[in-house]
Amino acid sequence: MNVRPGSPRDSRCISLALRWLPPAAVGALAFALYASTAAPWLTWAHDGADGGDLITAAMNWGVPHPSGYPTYCLLGRLCALVPLGTVARRFNLLSAGLAAVTAALLCLCARLVLRASPLREGPLESVVAAGVALTWATGKTIWSQAVITEVYTLLSLFAALCLYLALHEAWPARAWRWGAMGLVFGLGTGAHLTVLLMAPGLAVLLWPNLSRRRLLAAALGLFLGLSVHLYLPLAAREDPVTNWGDPRTWEGFWWLVSGQPYRQYLLGLPIAHLLSRLRALARLWAEQHTWIGLSLSLLGLWSWIEGDRRRWAAGTGLIALAFLIHALTYDTTDSYVYLLPFFLVSALWMAEGLRALLLDHAPALGKGRVLCAGVALALLWAMPLWSLHRNYGSLNLAHDGEVAAWTEAVLEHLPEGALLVTGQDGHTFALDYVQWVENRRQDVVAVDGELLAYPWYTQQLRRRHAGFPVSSPQLSLPELIAPALEEGRTVYLASPRPELADRHRIERVGVLYRVTER
Repeated sequence: MNVRPGSPRDSRCISLALRWLPPAAVGALAFALYASTAAPWLTWAHDGADGGDLITAAMNWGVPHPSGYPTYCLLGRLCALVPLGTVARRFNLLSAGLAAVTAALLCLCARLVLRASPLREGPLESVVAAGVALTWATGKTIWSQAVITEVYTLLSLFAALCLYLALHEAWPARAWRWGAMGLVFGLGTGAHLTVLLMAPGLAVLLWPNLSRRRLLAAALGLFLGLSVHLYLPLAAREDPVTNWGDPRTWEGFWWLVSGQPYRQYLLGLPIAHLLSRLRALARLWAEQHTWIGLSLSLLGLWSWIEGDRRRWAAGTGLIALAFLIHALTYDTTDSYVYLLPFFLVSALWMAEGLRALLLDHAPALGKGRVLCAGVALALLWAMPLWSLHRNYGSLNLAHDGEVAAWTEAVLEHLPEGALLVTGQDGHTFALDYVQWVENRRQDVVAVDGELLAYPWYTQQLRRRHAGFPVSSPQLSLPELIAPALEEGRTVYLASPRPELADRHRIERVGVLYRVTER
C-alpha cells in the first residue's frame, strides 16, 4: 500500500530513522575502526598483559585473577563461539564490539541531554549527539582498550547503561524498570568492581522518583545481578586449570572478589606524586576529548549548575569525581583506565556545552549566530577527525607480533619437560594461553615465581602437571628449583632472578636464562 508523503505513518518512519540511525551509524563506524586496528593475537601493548589469563579462564570455565570478572568470563566464552580467527583474536574483537556498543549508547545518552532543550527531536540533535559520541570513541583511552583483551570496555558499557537509565526522565514510571537498573548494576560488578563508584551519583539522579515499591524492584534486580558471582565457586568446584584463590571456601571467595591482593594500591599513591599524576590525567582528558572538547565539557557542567539541571550536575559530578579520585590515587601505572566512566560523563557535559553554545550564547551575537553555530558544529566534527589522525599510528595493533615472537622463541628453545619460572604477568599469562587454550607444549612446567607462596597456586600446579613434585603447599624458588635439577629437568627463567645467583649459575640463552648447579 502506498503511503502519501506527509502522512502520520511517513512521519513515524522519519522519527524512527532520526532516533535509531545515528546511534547505529556511530556504533558501526566505531566497530569498523576498532576491528581494523585490533591486535591479531595476544598483546602486551596498552597494558594488555592480563589478556592471556582472562581468555584461559573463560575458555576453561576457570577463575581469573581478582576480582574474578564472572560477567566477562561468561560473555567471553559465549562470544568465542564466533569463528573469527584465533581465540585471542575473538576476544580482542569482543572488546571492539563492547566499545562500539558503548559509543552507540553514549549517542543515546547525549540525545537525552539535548532533549531538555529546543534542539529536541530535530536533525540538529542527532548531528550533535553523533559528533559527541564519535569524539569519545576516537579518544586515546577507550581506543587503546578496544583493540586488546581487557575488561574495561565492558566496564564502560555498564557505566553507559546505568547513565542512560538514570537520565531517562520518562524511564522510572514503572517498577520493572527499576529492577532493570538493579540488574544492570549487579551484573556490572561482575565486569569490574569499580562500577560501585557510580552508586552515590546514581542515587542523586534517581532520588526524586524513589518509592518503596520501586526500591524493592531495584533491590530484587540487584540481587539477581549479583548472583553472577556464583559462577566463581561453581567453576572452582570442577578444579579448572586456572583457579585463582580457589573460591570454594568463603575465605577464598572473599579474597578473590574483594581484590585483596590489590588493596595496597587503593589510595596508595604517595602524596609527593599526586601533583604529577594530576597533570598527567589532565593531559589525558585533553587527549581524550581535545582541548576544545574539554572546554565544552566544562561549559556544559557550568550550564547545568547555573540552570535548572543542578541534580544532573550533582549526580554526574559525583560519578566523575569518584572515578577521578580512584584513578588519581591508585598506585599503579595503568590507573588511567579507570577514567573511562569519567570520560563518558564529561562527554555528556560536552553535549550540554554545545547546546548552551548554540542556544544560550549564539543568539547574543545577533546576525552572527548562524556563523557561530556553523563554526561550533564544524569544530565538533573536527574533533573526532583530529583524534583519528593523531592516535591511529600509536594505537593501531593490526600488525603487533611481539608476544607471538617471544612465545615461539621460548617454545622452540625449551626441551621436553623443562621447568620455566616466570615473574611477569605478560610472560605467565601468554604461556597459560598457549598451553591451556591452544593446547601446545603442555609438557613444559611453567611456574609463576611470585605466586608460589599461595597454597591455591601449588594445588593448581599439581592439577596441571601430575608428575611434577610439589613438596608443600607453600614453596620458595630454591625449594622448587633444587628438586627439579636433581631429577634432571632443564630449568630456565623468563627474567633474571638475582636472589638465585648465590646458589646457581645463571646464563643468558636467547630470550631466556638457564639455571644450572654451581
